[in-house]
Amino acid sequence: MPSKSSQQAQQRAAQEKKKKQQQYLLIGGGVVVALLVIGAIVLPMLQQRTPTPTSTGSAACDNLLTLADEGREHLEPGETPTYNQVPPSSGTHNVVSLPSGIYDSNVDVTQLVHSLEHGYVIMFYNGISQAEIDQLVAIQRSDPYKVIVAPYPNMPYKVALVAWDHRQVCEGVNEQAIRSFTAQFRNQGPEQAQ
Repeated sequence: MPSKSSQQAQQRAAQEKKKKQQQYLLIGGGVVVALLVIGAIVLPMLQQRTPTPTSTGSAACDNLLTLADEGREHLEPGETPTYNQVPPSSGTHNVVSLPSGIYDSNVDVTQLVHSLEHGYVIMFYNGISQAEIDQLVAIQRSDPYKVIVAPYPNMPYKVALVAWDHRQVCEGVNEQAIRSFTAQFRNQGPEQAQ
């Protein structure tokens, strides 16, 4: 039979072992909780940094064109102009221009040409989805000064960016191209007017 002091030593050793096991469990549990907390904080931050596709599109665009000036005369009553470019970027036009805005139908192109003369930029569209039209509208609303969005049903392009004597066409919406074109040509028409 073991001695009393030997039994006490074994009990102390068992208690020390149990105490160390409890400490390891507490430390391990604390590490797990800390990792969960860190994961709950870091994971959403990483998800926010993940690039998402742009909602305003990045369709391919042709090179910027400088077009021949077709004049800037006002229409006589009953006169119908003929433009060499589709959509026109200059030429004989209505005595009344159109203000900045979004036009969805029945737009008088002769009024739009007058707006171009005043330094407006027009985003013409044809045959694009409603989502793409909404993208053009959002771009115009974010920077509306002398910017117009209008349909042009008879043009062969999806999107045409037009300023006086300048045009760039795109296969769809390209926000970077639109903003660059606008910055370059807004207020650059031959007649400075609002």
